Amino acid sequence: MIAFRYTKTDGAEYLSHLDLMRHIDRTMRRAGIKTAFTEGFSPHPKIYMNNPLGLGIRSVAEYCSVESAFDGDFKTLFNAHSPRGIKCLGFIVTEENPNYAYTIESCTYTVEGLDFDARDLLDRDELVITDKRGRTADIRRRIYGLEHEDGKLRFTLGCGQNNLRPDLFCEIIESMYGGKAENLLKIAAHGKFTF
Repeated sequence: MIAFRYTKTDGAEYLSHLDLMRHIDRTMRRAGIKTAFTEGFSPHPKIYMNNPLGLGIRSVAEYCSVESAFDGDFKTLFNAHSPRGIKCLGFIVTEENPNYAYTIESCTYTVEGLDFDARDLLDRDELVITDKRGRTADIRRRIYGLEHEDGKLRFTLGCGQNNLRPDLFCEIIESMYGGKAENLLKIAAHGKFTF
């Protein structure tokens, strides 16, 4: 099993999750990296990705695992055959499937254009919002960290079962404090098998 971290930038941020999976599969084929397939009437390559990222959000911290016996320099070979914007940043070989969709617990992002007192938000016991369907939810427990750094807002949000979408979070901040979120970028994912 090969687990790798890759980018989703330079136009690749506009690929849907399913299209991204197809691009990774095609890259593996072009590179000659053989992947295992499921059994049955319609076999599919055994490619496992982390949770989907919203369309248009750039990332340098996406994770994927592929069931393969390949033992060469995966990063160099993958990058030589991958499309612009999808580049491997590092990889590990592991016996077990890291199951990134389940094991990634939080993600860190940066964004420009949102300037406010972070303590005001962090000192709250609750932050109740109403979604587009009229349902209310307290999202305060899904915000793990928040600070201003080098003119950018750096924030860590829950992922998986405790998910809070970063674009939705930015919209909430805009409505509360003003500003306009620009250049949203996922910079890290945190979990048992991330690197």
